[in-house]
Amino acid sequence: MSSSPLESEPRRLPECSEARGTLLSVFVRDCFAIATFAWGAVSFPEELEPRLRELVGRECQILRLDGRYHCRAV
Repeated sequence: MSSSPLESEPRRLPECSEARGTLLSVFVRDCFAIATFAWGAVSFPEELEPRLRELVGRECQILRLDGRYHCRAV
């Protein structure tokens, strides 16, 4: 049985990886910005929350490279 993205435990994005898909929602929990996609939830530093909120409802790509996060609509 599969759980919904809001019920799944958010995972951290490994270095040189990306989260891509339609961003369903963003919320702050325990000082992390949690981004939910149809395939699951990813935790990011809290300071990314305003930028992620701009992308809700859009197809987006979030890349972690050299310890920095690069966000864009695709």
